[in-house]
Amino acid sequence: MLKQRQVGLQALNISQEEIYQAMGYRGAIPDSYTCELIAETYSEIAPLCLPRYMFRILEARQVSRQKIEVGDTGFAAGEGTGFTTGGIIGSYLQGMTQVCLFVATAGKEYDAYLHTLKMQDNIVKEYIADSIGSVIAEACGTLLAKELETESELFHTLPYSPGYCGWNICEQQKLFSFFPPEPCGIVLSDSFLMSPVKSISGFIGLGKELRPQPYRCEICNNKQCYKRKEKRI
Repeated sequence: MLKQRQVGLQALNISQEEIYQAMGYRGAIPDSYTCELIAETYSEIAPLCLPRYMFRILEARQVSRQKIEVGDTGFAAGEGTGFTTGGIIGSYLQGMTQVCLFVATAGKEYDAYLHTLKMQDNIVKEYIADSIGSVIAEACGTLLAKELETESELFHTLPYSPGYCGWNICEQQKLFSFFPPEPCGIVLSDSFLMSPVKSISGFIGLGKELRPQPYRCEICNNKQCYKRKEKRI
C-alpha cells in the first residue's frame, strides 16, 4: 500500500547540533554571529517549508550479499525487481523479509527559498540554508523509521540510498518505478539526480530476524558525507 505524509517542520525535531554537523562543525559550536544567522534562516524557513515523504512496504529477500529482490508476487516466477546494493549495505540485511521503499523532500518551496538567496548573492546564508535543507530531508527518513517502529513489530535497518556505500546511483530509476510519476513533487533527471535538490530516496529493511546496526563510516567510501564520524586525514 502506498502512503504519503506531509509534516510540519516542528514534527521533525531538528536539533541545533544536527545543523552544526551538517555545516561541518563536527561537535564544535559556531561563533555567535553565525548562530544568529542560523536562527534567522530557520525562522524564515519555518512558515514556507512543507516536508513530505511517500513510502510503500513490499515483500523482499536477500538473494546474495550483493543483491536483494523486491516485489509483491512470487520470486520463483522471476516477478520481483532486483537491486544490486553491494556488499556493504548487504552486510546489514541478514534476516530481511520486507522492504520499505521511500522518497522524501524538503519541497519545491525550499528550492525557491534557496534560489532567492542565490539571487541575493548571500553566500553565507545560502550555505546555512543548504545545510538545513539536507538535515530536513534526512529527518523525514528518521521520522519514517519511527513510524515503522510504531506500526510494525518487525525490526528495521537504518535508511540506505542509491549512490552511497557502493550502491550505484543509476538504480535510482528502478527505485522510482515503484512510485507514481513525480512522487511528492520529486523529478528524477536523466543523470539520476532529484529535484527539488533537498530530497532523498532509498529503502529500509524489515524483518523479525533482522538485527539493527549503526552506520559504520570506516567501511564507507563516501569521504564527503557530512555525517562521517571518522577523522579526516
